[in-house]
Amino acid sequence: MKKLYVFASCIFFTAMLTAQPTLQYPQNVPEIGDVMDIQFVSNNGLTTGTAGPDVSWDYSGLTTLSGGQLTVIEPSQAPSGNEFPLATIAINMGDTIFTYAQTNADGYFYLGSESTTGTFASLLVYSDSRTFVKFPFTYDDTYFDTYKGIVTTSGATVHVLAASEMFADSYGTLILPNGTYTNVLRIVTIDAEIDSLFVEGNFVKEFNVVRTQFTWFAPDSKGPLLSIEILDNAGLGSIDTVAFYSSAESGIIDGHPGPVSHLSVFPNPAEDHVVIEFNALQNTGISISIVNQVGQMMISKKTANDHTGYVSERIDVSTLPSGIYFAHISCDCGK
Repeated sequence: MKKLYVFASCIFFTAMLTAQPTLQYPQNVPEIGDVMDIQFVSNNGLTTGTAGPDVSWDYSGLTTLSGGQLTVIEPSQAPSGNEFPLATIAINMGDTIFTYAQTNADGYFYLGSESTTGTFASLLVYSDSRTFVKFPFTYDDTYFDTYKGIVTTSGATVHVLAASEMFADSYGTLILPNGTYTNVLRIVTIDAEIDSLFVEGNFVKEFNVVRTQFTWFAPDSKGPLLSIEILDNAGLGSIDTVAFYSSAESGIIDGHPGPVSHLSVFPNPAEDHVVIEFNALQNTGISISIVNQVGQMMISKKTANDHTGYVSERIDVSTLPSGIYFAHISCDCGK
């Protein structure tokens, strides 16, 4: 009899001492097969919050306007993958927008992107890549970069030349509608672009673009948790974009269907109880175990699950000392 275990989440209890987070490879880069949910939200009344150590950012009241999924695929599976021989991943959004990137021990680098939507189809190829995250990167680190590329659309091209500054200005606790994240690092990136528009080979106009992006990462997140982008495009006005992300669990473990998908754990941090919710994929008994950092089982509970679908379990953790714990979910799946 084989038991399949799903890592659900870290449960952080009060009085836990946090260290300065550090982003590094490969913990903070997406892998082929990863799926992320993205929610675009209203920027009405939104601020970027304060900087410094041990900051708390409360964005629990964000209002979702639209959403979608980001799927990490092989670059060769994307429409223009052959244009990006150095790409290690491609990110697909809705089969219409693709981003190409190279990830390694030095960082996470954008190589270009494309949109395949009708009259708005375009292809951006960076001849000098744009740095999204530098590795390793921690609080008070700063990195300077330059990038350049060409955007090709129907009948027009835009030549992009830019200088960029990236700095980690704060760390602390981030509260989002989908949960609370501790030991989060915020990175601020300021891009100063000169975009030159050419139509049928003739120069038309030059635009000065300043893009300021605030991005929050956890030490183990394979992408940002929250992104706020402020775009000041001289001559075309300003655009603010806000999005938060969460992992979209597939319910597949080592090639086999797992017992659950779409796990969530709250409140986090917890004091006297924690609620674990998930979608049961099999109508069999499911066990929930709370273990400490050395693997010692502290709490064990079996659900009388005789159906598939939504399950919510409240677990008393009031007797546990402060620390970091893991929730393991297992089932007797007959494998």
